[in-house]
Amino acid sequence: MEKLIEVSQKDLVVCDNSECNYKVPFENNNHQLIYYINKPCPACGENLLTKDDYLNSLRIEKAIEFINKWFSWLTIFNSKKNIHKATVKVHRGIQITHFK
Repeated sequence: MEKLIEVSQKDLVVCDNSECNYKVPFENNNHQLIYYINKPCPACGENLLTKDDYLNSLRIEKAIEFINKWFSWLTIFNSKKNIHKATVKVHRGIQITHFK
């Protein structure tokens, strides 16, 4: 059965400094995020990942797993043309941007 929420991840960690473009590329094992908590950015020295942002990312993962486990049956009513996309950024809270 299809998943109700498909996840694709572009970057594992992005520097907290809005003027810095440093990104840690996506790796398949998300649990490696823990190694970036309170580590300085190699480019600018700013914090790469706060503990709160890390915990929020885990909450999002668990919520998506729960939704897919219990509600993926709803995909039988969904046509491919009704796909919506959203971006989620976990930094000083959770920001979700929806676009079609």
